[in-house]
Amino acid sequence: MADETGGGTYLLIDVGHVLTHVAYIAPVEGVARLVALAEASTTNVLANGGLMEGVRRAIANLHVLVGRQMLEPNGELRRPGDGDGHGVDGVVLTTSLAPTLRVAVVGLTRDLSLASAIRAATLPYVTLVRTICLENSTRRWETEDLQALVGDPPDVVVMAGGVDGGPVAPIRDMGEILSAAYSLLPESARPVVVFAGNARAHRSLIAAFSGITDLRLVANVRPTAQSENLEELRATLTRLFYARGVSQAAELQSLSRWAQAPILSDLDAMARTLRFLARRYSLEKGLLGVDVGGNGSRVLLVRPQGGALAWASPYGCGTAVAALRDLGDPTAVMRWMHHPLSWAEVWDRLSNVEVRPAGVPQTEEDWDLQQASARESLWRTWRGALAAWGQVREDGVCWDADVVVARGSVLNRARTPGRAALMLIDALQLTGLVRLTLDWANLLPGLSGLARTDALAAVQVLDSDGLMDLGTLVAPAGSGRPGTEALRARLFEQGELRAEVSVPAGSIRTLPLGVNEIAQLELYPARGFDLGGGRRGRAGVAEVRGGALGVILDARGRPLQLPTDEEERARALQTWEQEIDAG
Repeated sequence: MADETGGGTYLLIDVGHVLTHVAYIAPVEGVARLVALAEASTTNVLANGGLMEGVRRAIANLHVLVGRQMLEPNGELRRPGDGDGHGVDGVVLTTSLAPTLRVAVVGLTRDLSLASAIRAATLPYVTLVRTICLENSTRRWETEDLQALVGDPPDVVVMAGGVDGGPVAPIRDMGEILSAAYSLLPESARPVVVFAGNARAHRSLIAAFSGITDLRLVANVRPTAQSENLEELRATLTRLFYARGVSQAAELQSLSRWAQAPILSDLDAMARTLRFLARRYSLEKGLLGVDVGGNGSRVLLVRPQGGALAWASPYGCGTAVAALRDLGDPTAVMRWMHHPLSWAEVWDRLSNVEVRPAGVPQTEEDWDLQQASARESLWRTWRGALAAWGQVREDGVCWDADVVVARGSVLNRARTPGRAALMLIDALQLTGLVRLTLDWANLLPGLSGLARTDALAAVQVLDSDGLMDLGTLVAPAGSGRPGTEALRARLFEQGELRAEVSVPAGSIRTLPLGVNEIAQLELYPARGFDLGGGRRGRAGVAEVRGGALGVILDARGRPLQLPTDEEERARALQTWEQEIDAG
């Protein structure tokens, strides 16, 4: 095969709160491929040599797998790669350790300027600490709001208000009051102020904030009542995050000298890779990225055009189980379990996970609890995302994605692909036709960085090794009497009937369809079920792609209703696991 890439060798390093992952990329028969993966504990090494020591341990583990020296005797990186395969030509570094940018948003009108500014600030690396609306006849600040902005200053205050060419006085007053408040703080504690409103107010705000704090003027997020312009505010917040959150983190700076490109926030980098996929395959609804981590969970919705919608929560499966315990309601986790554990046992086991986040479940009950924690964490994260994105739905049902791309050790190390799929399906209430995939090797963030150096290599690795296909989910909305036929499906390959099945209401079935195989699926839902066309009982035909589970037919209904009786619920959860694994 002709040499289709530059032949470079690369390390993709992803530093997480619990684990540091390292991937070795090298040409195989002229095509860039993932050759080996290794990891080391991040948490355990922080007190013993810092982050760099954890990275070195992961690279040393990689050396054992591939037999190539990548570190010099003094612990420095060996580069560039030589003819014998030792050393590497480049390094890409991504991390979730950089603190998020704490942002407060102040707007004049709740449904116009404030709503647009919030949408612009809903970024993977931003935490909205406060939103303030001055929409009343006097435009007066509430004392509580001002005290919050001064007592615990955010990193950035975003001000928005007024259409272009509109009145300036309300904006000038807003700026003068904020400037006076921040003039009382030490200079180092004053936040950056970003104004994304009426351009006529620029001169007044420059005068108000001159000598007080750093003022950034960007395009109006709401230039008219009918139009929205979010990109410049988003770009400014992105630059501020990388300048403050990444560049000023001393531990990350010690790693940055190894990287050929700027250190990337892992979720920001993942969003870039997902947007490439959304555009490449013309995914109209887009991709839903999911990260169930040890220090919290995050979701982002990426479409071919426009900014990514992102949301983060403190709920997760490592140290972040503390947030689940803080709910004070063990039944929130126990409702997803089929093993009988007492409240005290659940509390004790969650405490143990919090202290030992990198531990591996040892018993059936431990596995069950880990899956339940992941479901509840992701369920709460998804509900929070819908509220933040202005898409509040009481049932939490997700119609919003063509593909789900999930990452996180709890999913990648699930006991079976079916268990990983169920965690996603149940927590997100996935509905309609959705392709389920896993970022099984934690490659997607690193590939975004690699694309800056070697775009062809990044695409080749993404195509060959990037995603693990679980299969295509078919999950109609609605409900039916348990045991009666809810859905009938017929699978055709090249015009020939390959399989057919009748799915009872309340059940899950699978149809065999291998990885990279494509088939036509005829679907005949019962009257009480809707496949997404808006009409219950309407039949349809869809092209589906296979995977480890083939085609998943979920006739449990949406929204998913767990039985209220404890024993009945346990039987249902265990039955669903058996049904999805039966294929």
